[in-house]
Formats: sequence, C-alpha cells, structure tokens
Amino acid sequence: MKKTLVVAAGLAVLSTSAFASKARMTALNQDSGLGSYYMEDERNAFRMAGSFSGNYVYVEHGASANSGVGGTAEGGFFRDGASMSYGLYLNSSEHGQLASATGTGGAVVDPARVDLFLKSNSGMNWGVRLGYESVTIEGATDQDGSAFDLSVNGDLAGANVWFTYVPATDSLTSGADQEADMSLGATYGYGDHTLFAEYSSEGGADGDDAESTITIGAGRTMSTDSGMFFYDVTLESISNEGHDDKVSKLALPVTFGFEAQATSWLSWRASIQQSVFGSRDNDGKNSSARTTTFGVGASLNWGSLRVDGVVSNTAAIGTNDLMSNVSAVYNF
Repeated sequence: MKKTLVVAAGLAVLSTSAFASKARMTALNQDSGLGSYYMEDERNAFRMAGSFSGNYVYVEHGASANSGVGGTAEGGFFRDGASMSYGLYLNSSEHGQLASATGTGGAVVDPARVDLFLKSNSGMNWGVRLGYESVTIEGATDQDGSAFDLSVNGDLAGANVWFTYVPATDSLTSGADQEADMSLGATYGYGDHTLFAEYSSEGGADGDDAESTITIGAGRTMSTDSGMFFYDVTLESISNEGHDDKVSKLALPVTFGFEAQATSWLSWRASIQQSVFGSRDNDGKNSSARTTTFGVGASLNWGSLRVDGVVSNTAAIGTNDLMSNVSAVYNF
C-alpha cells in the first residue's frame, strides 16, 4: 500500500475571491495542474479555457509548479470585461511539450512560455486558450524551436465540452521529436451531481506508443454556512502507460473531503482518496494494490492578498519537502 501525505497552507476561502492554487487542488485530491471536473477553481481554465472569473494576479513557485531547470515560477493576471474576459499567464507547466535545449557547457535552457485566455460573457458561454513557447540558443549548438497549442470549450446541448490539441514538435539538436497530444471531454449537470468524461492521448517521443487515458465519473459539492463538503467517484483506464504497450492500468478512486472557514482569516480543508478496485497489467502479469492519498490544507488571508504554501511527505520515496511550493493571489 502506498500512502502519500500532502499538507497545504495558503489560499483563504472567501466567497468573493477567485481560487487559483495548485496547493488547494492538491489538498482536495484534484488535478493540481488542470483543476477539477466539478469543483470551482481557476485552475480549471487549463482544461476548460473559459473557467475563470474575477480580477486577480496569481504567482506560484516551487516543486509542484513547472519543474524545468530554472523554470519553477509561473503566474499571470486575469480580468473581467463587459463582453469579454481575458487573462495572460507566463511559464505554465501544462500542455507545452517543446523540449529543453542544451547550451554551452551543458547548461539546460527551458523554453519560454505564454498562454492567452479569452472568455465570452454574453450569449453562448465559450472560452479559448492559445499557448506559445519558444527556445533559442546561439553559439556552438545553434538550436531554436517554437510551438503553439490550443484549448477551446463551450456549452453544447446542456453540456460543457472542451478540446485541447498540442501539435507534434520537431526535435532540437539535444532532444527528440514529440508526437501530438490531445484531449476531448465534457461535463453535464445531473440533479445534484456533475457527470464528467474525458479521453486524452499523450504522444510522447517519436516512435513511442501513445499513452491514452479514459476517465468517467461523477462528483458533488454541498455548501454549508461555513464551507462545503464534496465527494467523487471515478473510473480510470490507462493504456500503454509510460508509452509501453505492455503496461495498462484500471482504477476506481473514491474521494471525499471538506473546506471549512474557522475564522475570518483562517480556513481548513482536508480530503482522502483511495482506489477501491484496480489492477495493473504488466506484460501479461496482473497486480493490484490499495493506494491512499490524504490531503490537508489551511488558508491565510490579509485583505485582498492570499498566500499559500505546501508541505509534503511522500513515504514511497522518503522525502520531506517543507514549503516546497508557495503561491500568492491578489484580488483587485
């Protein structure tokens, strides 16, 4: 059994503020980079491009941000408009796959990245994200490369549908060709629950088998006077895990947790997730294991400023990272 303890401290739970933290999503056992299928958070915009609102500046630094050498900081600003809302985000760790380049003396240079978000505030609800990244090294190696990627989402027959496409990229001198990535999914409100489904394919290096993931599930949040309670059930099937056609995975994780406001400046959140069924097929050999992930978060607030930190203890690899991720959100 693998147990992971994640402790997050930061983001205040305020009804008038935007949530935009990888730490919050980690503490609630949601996807730290792409957000939640059913829970409101500004991280959702990296999956559903139009899922952001409010006026705020957001910065984040640390191990759970972009993990490239010298590229662990990311952030941006978002602003509401009368008919259109927009955002500009720098150095995102999501979607881009342009390889790092090796410079003089063996130094690794990561691509520079920017994402532009647009959202319609009138008529049909839709959003679009356009990402661009580039890297250039002049000298003995003379390497350069650039790439675009795109996400769109909109309401269709009562469902929120999204599509993301990351085109294939050519290799740099120090890298390899990267095949295209894509994802297609939808959410649909059914009574008190949100149903969600997504298919994603990660191409990997040229010649590797694509890793494909099918996710189907349902989640629900329930608000109270002091916070909210939530739960979700997900069926996840992964083929060619790690781009190996002999490895597949089937899991049925169940997650539940809460957020509660203790005082005007402090709130707490906690969650637990465990796969109640699952198996891994590795070259015809099946195995299964119970995986439990526990998350705890605390939020601090000073007026319009929120500061977030993460402490993680991962027993499987024997690490203890104090304040390994720090983020701050300023609402204006």
